[in-house]
Amino acid sequence: MIGCKADGDKGGHVDDSVPQFLSLAERPGGGWVAVSVSPFDGSRDTLVIDHPLTNLIVMSTSHVGFLDALDALDCVTGVSGLDFIYTSQTEGASNSGGSTASLREAPPIASHRSAPVPPLVPRVALSSHTVPYGQNHESVVNNSGALSSGLASPDRSHPRLVRGRGPLAKRVGGAERSEESGLTGPDDGSKLSEPPRPSDRGIFSPPADVGYDSAPDYEKIVALKPDVVLTYAVSGAKSPFVTKLTQLGIKVFIVNEHLESHPLARASYIRLFGALTGRMPEADSIFNSVKDAYSSIAGSVENADLPRRKVLLNIPYNDQWFVPSTDSYLTSLIRDAGGDVLGCEEGRAASTVMPVEKAYSLSKEADCWLNVGWCTTLPQLLGVNPIFEDMVRNIQGNALKLGYGSYPVIWNDNKRVNAKGGNDIWQSGVARPDLLLKDLVTVLHPDNQGEAAETIYYRQIN
Repeated sequence: MIGCKADGDKGGHVDDSVPQFLSLAERPGGGWVAVSVSPFDGSRDTLVIDHPLTNLIVMSTSHVGFLDALDALDCVTGVSGLDFIYTSQTEGASNSGGSTASLREAPPIASHRSAPVPPLVPRVALSSHTVPYGQNHESVVNNSGALSSGLASPDRSHPRLVRGRGPLAKRVGGAERSEESGLTGPDDGSKLSEPPRPSDRGIFSPPADVGYDSAPDYEKIVALKPDVVLTYAVSGAKSPFVTKLTQLGIKVFIVNEHLESHPLARASYIRLFGALTGRMPEADSIFNSVKDAYSSIAGSVENADLPRRKVLLNIPYNDQWFVPSTDSYLTSLIRDAGGDVLGCEEGRAASTVMPVEKAYSLSKEADCWLNVGWCTTLPQLLGVNPIFEDMVRNIQGNALKLGYGSYPVIWNDNKRVNAKGGNDIWQSGVARPDLLLKDLVTVLHPDNQGEAAETIYYRQIN
């Protein structure tokens, strides 16, 4: 649970909501200094923001989620992979099992995905703001939009196909692969129908699609004259994408939110987007509300002394069965929801790979199976591997012994997915880990609603 002492920590109390790879400092003269730290080599990018920015290019769906939460989608003029951005389906339009659930129960956020929700605090624009870059270099966006100096930044040379950061066919990166067990299925008619895109506000006006870092449209990026391009790193190697943009005089800032191990630490990056857009009061209000809600849910689970659920996670992806380690984002979520991921390696954040035989052995202990790839039905899951039928039988038997035999024991995190595989769990869900945690508590510790229990991001597999 959040706030508990971490393994090996000497201090006794750790605030898991504090990001490891980002710091924000208010400037005496107004504005903010954002410093992004590379977990790979310790290099730093410093961005100084001296006025609210209104012309952003974003390379991740999580960036869209943060800006949506702040009602700042109109600040986005370019995105990477527009087709992977999730929007809600119209009522009754989901014939393939998609979700029409809204986030209206989430008070802090006004979203294009549902009827507008009054924000927690009034929209207050800051009169001035700030930002710097690089280990020994600094880039400053001034009021005229001029760029001074260059940017030294971490690498982004390899496309990271997780969480909407590029086309699924090009995705790499075992360290995060286990956290989203396949966003789309084979072309067999199982894909969800394309949701309509509102055109009356925000990002879906729509912005320009600037391609992916592995195949960017430099001409389009330059033509947009962005205040800054927000991207991310997957290694410590020098990124050709960032290098080229810098040579073209385009400011770049590396956002390492995807490498934070705790859900609240990731959610705290909303403050970066608050600083960028002049919405820091709103960002603070939303984050504090999310943190309080998350802590309350996790505390309730702990105080209820519920039986710990034993969770089997994922299915093979390209013949590799990834399992997150103990210090990973998804493991932290499941732990706070009252479950333990089987097969975790202790004391690390990167995922490991196990053989199917190991997964079969773990199914004899498991009483719940989560994140089963692209599957939306039990027949689809059983069709992946003949051994899965025995595994499901093992898991259902264990759930029955634990007293959960009348409840669904197989769930997937693809309830809000569009036709291209863009999953809202990596968009709005990054800013709202309290809702993710609520889903997981419903899944792992169902109440008397049984199968009627409502979830936002998770669907039953039956």
